[in-house]
Amino acid sequence: MRVIKILVAFMGVLIVAGVALVVYGLSRQEDGSVASDAPKLSAPIAGQSEMPTDTGPRSATQIAPFGTINVDLAPGETLVDFSRQGTEATLRLEGRQGSRLVIVSLRDGAILGQILLVEPQ
Repeated sequence: MRVIKILVAFMGVLIVAGVALVVYGLSRQEDGSVASDAPKLSAPIAGQSEMPTDTGPRSATQIAPFGTINVDLAPGETLVDFSRQGTEATLRLEGRQGSRLVIVSLRDGAILGQILLVEPQ
């Protein structure tokens, strides 16, 4: 009976230590800095003269400046929504013909594809 009590106490200590390590690991980022809720800039702000001098690998939230990307709009079509995931951007456009999603590569500015949203007939 005494051995079981010792084993239960030891497992309790291991559980507490494991939970503490998980909390500590979640509060740290991959590069070793403390995680924060502050937004990170993915491109320089207009009028900002300083460019980052870091030449190391970029994180998933940072992309290189990509310049201007032209997306052809149909007559009467407007941009309704925009989202970015990694190096791809998804534009939701609505117009007289209906809605469509345009997926754009932010690496080279190429339009990767379109998804037309049409009503069933």
